[in-house]
Amino acid sequence: MNYLQDLPDNLGEYGLCKTLTVRREIIHIKHILTEVFVRKTIPLNYYLHCIDMCLFDYMEYMTNRMRVIHQFNREYQADINEIVQAHRSGFFPTIELLKGLKNIIILDFDGVLTSKRFNLLYKLCTASCKTIICTANPAVDKTWFEKNGLPLPKEIYAVKGKWKKVKTIVNLSKRYDNVFYVDDELEYLKFAWLFGIKTFHYCYGKIKHFSLNTK
Repeated sequence: MNYLQDLPDNLGEYGLCKTLTVRREIIHIKHILTEVFVRKTIPLNYYLHCIDMCLFDYMEYMTNRMRVIHQFNREYQADINEIVQAHRSGFFPTIELLKGLKNIIILDFDGVLTSKRFNLLYKLCTASCKTIICTANPAVDKTWFEKNGLPLPKEIYAVKGKWKKVKTIVNLSKRYDNVFYVDDELEYLKFAWLFGIKTFHYCYGKIKHFSLNTK
């Protein structure tokens, strides 16, 4: 059975690009909730306690996340077969695929921006999508970018402490259709993944897809 394969391009004229994108995103939310509540592979209470949230807060967030997904722009257009078949593991290809929605890139600073190997990747980020810096290093400001000859990000959130950083990322995600988050530290990525954020691990000079899915 060729389920959702070789779809005619003109289906986009009938809103199927949005419909199939919503389908993919809701499946992603299903995977998260399955790991948390069915397979019980993730100690959710630990993560929520760290950022002063309870289970009700988490479910409110995830409910609103699903509401945002279902409200994606009806005018969104992309290759309809790519929407269905793309693995979404590539950072820049996924950003390109979802262009037309309200997207943002969030980058860590220490270990990511401070890596010389990330300079070209950073320039590609700023050229591809609205880019924000979120760091637990309160000393970071725009002068660092000016001294290093790098484009300024749209915004810089330099907070003190890792839990404030996590809370800032979660709160930022409420404003956008899709958040692409890059960090070199797995702890932050685990928090972000639990909240439906698209997570990517920067290691060995590359941006690699990160997930807590066990299957």
